[in-house]
Amino acid sequence: MAPITLGVAVLALLALEAAPSGIARAETAPSSAAEEAESDFGARGSILEDGEPFPIEGLYSDKNDQAGEETPPDMEQRAEPDTAPKPDAQPVDTSAQFQAVYNVSLGRFNLGNFGISGTVQNGRYALRGNGTFSVLKGWVFNWQGRIHGSGEATTDGANPRSYSFSQSDGKYSERLSIDFGDGYVQSVKIWPKPRPYPGEIKVTKEQVQHVVDPLSGAFLTARSDNPRADLSVCNQVIPVFDGRSRYDLVLKPKRRVMVQNRGSRNYSGPAAVCQVKFVPISGYPRGDPGIEELRQANGIEAWLVPLQGTGMYVPYRITIPAFGGYTAVAVATSMRAGRASRAEAR
Repeated sequence: MAPITLGVAVLALLALEAAPSGIARAETAPSSAAEEAESDFGARGSILEDGEPFPIEGLYSDKNDQAGEETPPDMEQRAEPDTAPKPDAQPVDTSAQFQAVYNVSLGRFNLGNFGISGTVQNGRYALRGNGTFSVLKGWVFNWQGRIHGSGEATTDGANPRSYSFSQSDGKYSERLSIDFGDGYVQSVKIWPKPRPYPGEIKVTKEQVQHVVDPLSGAFLTARSDNPRADLSVCNQVIPVFDGRSRYDLVLKPKRRVMVQNRGSRNYSGPAAVCQVKFVPISGYPRGDPGIEELRQANGIEAWLVPLQGTGMYVPYRITIPAFGGYTAVAVATSMRAGRASRAEAR
C-alpha cells in the first residue's frame, strides 16, 4: 500500500489509507510461490524519469541483483548516512522530549489510537510512532503501523537522515525506508517489491532535493518563540516525499482558537488553525480519484499548538472533510512535554 501521507496530516491520512473505502492502493499477498519470489526486496524500479539519476539503492535491476538480499535488514538498526545542514541553517538549541497520543476516527468509526514520541537535543531529533486501527474489534478491519524518523533539527527546519514506515492489516504487510544525505534522497527501499502503477507520473531527482519525510514534516517544521498561537507558523510550504509520492503541503493562516481540556495530561490553551492545501507533484497514477479528491479539498485543517519551553508547534487536531464521503479526524487525547532528560506533564 502506498503511504499517501499529508505530512502535518500524517495521523489522519494513515487512518484514511487503512479504511476499506480509502485511497490505499494495496496489493494482495502473493498467491503463488513464483509471485512470492518476485516480491522480494525491491525499490521503485520506475520511480525516476532520467537514465542517470541520483544514487538510489535498489532502484535498478542490476543493483538489486547485486544486493542479493532475500529478507530486509532491521531498518531501525541500519547505519545512517552523514548529512550536513544547509550553510545558513543553525542547530536549534531546544532540549525537549514529548509524547502525544492521537485518537483517529473516520466518520462514525472510531479507528483507534496512534502514539508519537520524540526527542530534540543538541541539534538532533528522533521521532517514533505506533498504533493500531480496527473496526468492530478487528472483525471487519484491523491495521497496525509503525513509523520512525531522525535527523538534524535546524533553524531552517528538519534536515532528515532516515525515515521508515511499516504496516500490516493481517493479509498484506509492507516496509519502507528512506535514507537522506547531502540535501536529497539517497536511497529508497520497499518490501515487498512494488509493482508500477499504470499511467504513473514519474518522480525525478530534482523533485526530491531538500524534501522532508511525512513525520518530520508534521513535527519539526513549525517553530515560534511566541506561545500564543502564532499564526505565522502557518505561513509555509512543506515539500514532502514519502518514499513513493512527492507532494507539497501549502499552509496558510486561518484563525486562532482556544482548546479547553480537563486534566494535566492534555493540552489546554491557544491553537493556530492552518488551512492545508494538498498539491500532488509526482509518484501517483495519472487521474487517480483519491489524489484528485485530496487536491480539490478546501476544508483540510491542522491545529498547531506550542510545546511549552521548546519553541516547537505540533499538531493537536487534523481534519480532512468529505474524504470518500467521510470526515477523518485525528485529535490529541494526551500531550506531555519536558526537557530531554525527563518528560514532564504540561
